[in-house]
Amino acid sequence: MAPADDVTTSATGAPLLALAVDTLKQGLVLFDATGHVIGANAAARRSIEQRSEIELAASAEPPHDRIRLQIKRSATQLKLERALRACTAPLAATLQSPTLRALAARDPRPAQALILTYEDGQPGLILQLSPIAPQSVPQSPGPHACVLGVLIDRSSSASLEPSMLRDLFGLTDAEARVAEAYLRVDTVKEVGVMLGVSANTIKTHLAAVYLKTGCTRQAQLVRLLMSLSEISDEPGTTAGS
Repeated sequence: MAPADDVTTSATGAPLLALAVDTLKQGLVLFDATGHVIGANAAARRSIEQRSEIELAASAEPPHDRIRLQIKRSATQLKLERALRACTAPLAATLQSPTLRALAARDPRPAQALILTYEDGQPGLILQLSPIAPQSVPQSPGPHACVLGVLIDRSSSASLEPSMLRDLFGLTDAEARVAEAYLRVDTVKEVGVMLGVSANTIKTHLAAVYLKTGCTRQAQLVRLLMSLSEISDEPGTTAGS
């Protein structure tokens, strides 16, 4: 099996869970205590495959059948390795001590974040690493998930189905189109030009959007729209297809 194919399987061995995770727009990568990749969903694989400076490849060090996230920029690769060590270093002790496991669960170690790639001088792909505090000593053999990596793809344009806004907040079709437009432009005038309606009409719809969503200002509305856009896009290709 090719190295890239190794990470398409579920780390838990649950096919249905793997298929569900593959429908997410957000890229997710699971690392074990040694920093090897033991799982990556479809969104993560797409984000990585679209870039020439980063790949999921066989480890250069034994065992060679393991997969690592490889970055061609050596300085960035070093930062990644350090961030993974910062997340995983205390895990050996927590796996052996119930007391330390309890402490880790109450006081999780801080997440690590780093920029993996740049595009046109701007961050293109960002990785946030969050340690997974073990609740019990794993009984099954093989690698276990110790760190969750969330990929933030800055090159992807956010999009949101207006139907979701209608279902969640009771927006009309016109109100939903106005709200969704704020993912692309910033001003009432720009929204009006985009939708071909007057600025006064946009202001009327926007007031209704604020009332129904509970938002009080544009920045708050945009944050809501961005969070919803993470689950709104059509599912990508799943591991089982």
